[in-house]
Amino acid sequence: MSYLSRMEIPSGLSSLRRQQARWVCAGTLAAATSLYAASPFFTLWSITSAIRAHDMGSLNTTLKWDTVRSSLKNQVVDGLIGPTHADDELPEFGSSFASSAVSNAIDEEVRPDRLGNLVDHLMPHEQVAAPMGVPAMVGMLGRVHMHFTHPGVFEASVIMPGHENETPLRLQMRIHGFQWKIHSVGLPAPRQQPLIEASAGPVPQRVTQP
Repeated sequence: MSYLSRMEIPSGLSSLRRQQARWVCAGTLAAATSLYAASPFFTLWSITSAIRAHDMGSLNTTLKWDTVRSSLKNQVVDGLIGPTHADDELPEFGSSFASSAVSNAIDEEVRPDRLGNLVDHLMPHEQVAAPMGVPAMVGMLGRVHMHFTHPGVFEASVIMPGHENETPLRLQMRIHGFQWKIHSVGLPAPRQQPLIEASAGPVPQRVTQP
C-alpha cells in the first residue's frame, strides 16, 4: 500500500464521522419536535384523567389561575353588559357596578380550594364517573377539536354533554415554566341566532300581460 492510499483512510473516516454527526443532529431535532408537538395532547389526556379520578391536586397544577380568572371575567361581563366600546369615555354606573360584582364573585369562587365544586358544576359526577369504553372514547374524540394557533399556544374545544346546542367549551393552553397550562377558559354559551332582514318597501306586484 502506497503512502497516498494510506492518507485517504483518515479523510474517509473524517467524512463518515461528519455525516454521522449530521444524522444524529437531524434525528435529535426530529425527536425533539415530535415530543414538543405531542406534549399538549399528553397534557390534555392527564387533565381528562385527573377530572375522571376527581384528582383536584393534579388538575390544579395545570391551571394558570390569574389568567383563567381574567378570561372568565371578560366572558361573563361581555355576556351581561356587552363589550366596552372604545368611544365610551366613562362607563355608566350600572355597568361599572356589574363589572365589579362579577369580578368579586369570580375572585371568590374561582380558586384552588373550590376547584372540585367548579368541576362538578361544569361536568356532573355521573358523566365523569361513567365507564369509558371504546365507543365512548370514539364519541368523545368526535366532539373534540385540537390545534396549534401558535408555536407556544394550543387550543382545544369540546362539545359538552347536555350543551349540544351551545358553543363548545374552549381551553387555551400556553407553556409556563416548561409546562403546558390552561391559560384561559371559554364556557359554553347560547349560539347567536342569525339576524332576519326585512324590507319596509312596497310589495312588488305581478305584471300581467295584456
